[in-house]
Amino acid sequence: MNAELESITKVVLARARAGDADAVPGPAALTFLLRRYQASDRDDLRDALGEALAPAFARADAETRTLECAAWLTLFAEASAISDDDRLPAAAGALITDLRGAWPMTDVVEHGMASVDACLRAADLVDPRELVPAAIDELERLVGHAYQPGDGIAHTVHAHAHARGSLGDHARSASALLTAFELSGRLPYSMLAEELMQTARRDLQGAGEFVARCVGCRVLCRLAALHADEAYRAAAVIAPDVDYRAGAERILAELSSHPLARESGAGEYGLALLALR
Repeated sequence: MNAELESITKVVLARARAGDADAVPGPAALTFLLRRYQASDRDDLRDALGEALAPAFARADAETRTLECAAWLTLFAEASAISDDDRLPAAAGALITDLRGAWPMTDVVEHGMASVDACLRAADLVDPRELVPAAIDELERLVGHAYQPGDGIAHTVHAHAHARGSLGDHARSASALLTAFELSGRLPYSMLAEELMQTARRDLQGAGEFVARCVGCRVLCRLAALHADEAYRAAAVIAPDVDYRAGAERILAELSSHPLARESGAGEYGLALLALR
């Protein structure tokens, strides 16, 4: 896996240095480089991040798509932990305000859950005592309107007839639920996350959307970590005889030959690889 990680790192670095507008790294690619830098302290990664962050603030400020705004927020929150650049918390705060402002009107589950997940991860940059409960309320609103026991989660919260949502809806929902569990300790959140991934497992193993499969692999790795925790296993109701890590490895082996893994999806694929470490 180390060889594959280094290969993807070279791809993302090359795109960052290309000077081509079509190859400018997005938030997932920069988050991948940031995590690689944190693990290695490599000068080339630090320099690439420094050059890419300046235009990133303008790109994030102009962004209106929810998934992209959530990804930028995740990047800025993680970068704030290792940098004293005042622009990072300021940009994160603006994104939190924008994402929260859309919550009462959010209809697409994947978008709403990605927004909640990112805000929970960035809560320490504002007032977590205010933001975390608000994000949890929005998560529960989405679940309450879109979740059907035994049939997964719908694509929209206002669907007249329940139809199971996409892999993206399930993977983003599971990720947000796991983040909510990590902050609150509420077992129903993590157990629902596992149920949703069980519901979506055929989509995850099929020829589904590339980014959603990468996100799903990261969720599987988080579930694997919970299953490896003896105290968690004793407290929660978990799916028996499931090896989530092995499942993630199989899916990533399939994704390694996907064209996007060496192109615009290299950052998402790289983040999924890192989750296995």
